[in-house]
Amino acid sequence: MRGPATAAAPSTSGRPLLPARAPPLGRRRAAARCRAEPPTVAVTFVDGATGAELAQLDLPSGEQLRGQMLANKVDLYTAWNKVWSCGGAGQCGTCIVDVKSAPDGCLSDRSETEQKKLRGKPATWRLACQTFVGDEETPGQRVTIATKPK
Repeated sequence: MRGPATAAAPSTSGRPLLPARAPPLGRRRAAARCRAEPPTVAVTFVDGATGAELAQLDLPSGEQLRGQMLANKVDLYTAWNKVWSCGGAGQCGTCIVDVKSAPDGCLSDRSETEQKKLRGKPATWRLACQTFVGDEETPGQRVTIATKPK
């Protein structure tokens, strides 16, 4: 961390002293600084009822699916589910999506909350609030997700 900038005082030889250099960055900070963008996963959203394509997005790896859908204005909830939504805490089960295609490792594993809320539902159904997209090892993959499955 650099301190406040101050004027260098003259040395005994009459020449000004140079300010001290900042310490070198650690490996992790240097690597993070060099990386331009996080890896992304290409996600196509389709309407669960009609099959019409809603959006194609490149989502950053490690991001929550629900948050990215809402930020990019992909319609996630039915009319009543908007009213009953728990805000992403995994308590209501209203943010269900159907994963049509996803290579291994492109989405996080089902959480315990999902196991409880989706008991008896198809294995491809997920809670968007409990699902995270990609990781560092699987950039550039393609995923297709249907919203509001029936």
